[in-house]
Amino acid sequence: MLCVLKHVLIEYGPDREAHIDAAARAILETFPEATLEVAQGLLDDDLLIEARIPLRRANEWPAVSRRAHALQFGTLAA
Repeated sequence: MLCVLKHVLIEYGPDREAHIDAAARAILETFPEATLEVAQGLLDDDLLIEARIPLRRANEWPAVSRRAHALQFGTLAA
């Protein structure tokens, strides 16, 4: 299966672990076959969720990314 690598930025903050969990849930609800890894971001305090999703479903990523970020910043109920 061909995959594409996508990222969700997780900024430093008191609820970072909850943000990681919420973003991972949002990704895996849409892409259950995705593989996820948490990696260091560009800034020392930031992390990235690296999601490998099927290339054939890459057009679905923008909606999932918006949902993952909304959950992180509290603009969408978990």
